[in-house]
Amino acid sequence: MDIEKKFQKVIKGSYQPENCKARHKVAILVPYRDRDTHLRIFINHMHSFLIRQQLEYGIYIVELDKDIPFNRGFLFNVGVMEALKDNNYGCFVFHDVDLLPLNDLNLYQCPDQPKHLSVAIDKYKFKLLYATNFGGVSSMSTEQFTTINGYSNLFFGWGGEDDDFYNRVVSNNMTISRDNSSIARYTMLPHKKAPINPFRMDVLNSGTKRPNQAVDGLNSLQYNLTEKVYRKMYVHITVTLNKKDAVTQLLNRLKKGKSQISESQIFETFKKFLKN
Repeated sequence: MDIEKKFQKVIKGSYQPENCKARHKVAILVPYRDRDTHLRIFINHMHSFLIRQQLEYGIYIVELDKDIPFNRGFLFNVGVMEALKDNNYGCFVFHDVDLLPLNDLNLYQCPDQPKHLSVAIDKYKFKLLYATNFGGVSSMSTEQFTTINGYSNLFFGWGGEDDDFYNRVVSNNMTISRDNSSIARYTMLPHKKAPINPFRMDVLNSGTKRPNQAVDGLNSLQYNLTEKVYRKMYVHITVTLNKKDAVTQLLNRLKKGKSQISESQIFETFKKFLKN
């Protein structure tokens, strides 16, 4: 069956229950690059899953121009800003496109504290990777996300942004909640691993203090909206950023951590990312 015919009640990537008023208004944000097959599977699975939970929700696929290295945290920040232009969402779910929830009791909503949803993933034998893990799929209220200043914008390539996100939660005296692994279960779609960010530990270590978190995040977010298309099954957002400005911000952050990395080294690393 054609997916658009299957979900006739979904309009512009959004759904509202017909026979009741939803208690939660949730935006599902998905950073994306070159995962067309995964996206089709994800969209089909997630609409079925979310409709069964009787949520009012919208799905946002957020993409960065391909001449710039992938930046997961930056794209989540963009997604929040653009989603709030469409609806007064009170809850955001930050979601990788290759993770699919397996249990309907895994509720996509925002409790009193930020929540790590993808506790148990089949690839990792349904075990939590490490105690401070906050990656994969997580949820947070709009107020909480604003309080911690969102994600860092400085993690280009794979790794680090979710650990930095965890640090922001802890720095603001919040705690991470989790459901039992029998509920918070996911399957991971097979994929090629992205190039590792060689600067991730330098950025991560220099961002553990609140003064650095306070100047890198939602309040420092700069982007140009290339396209925002309201498709039937999701909203597709494409953005770009000024590479020179991004490198300058990254370099300034690395210097705070007393790193000896130069601007030319950062640009060369960006080029290597794009070749892989």
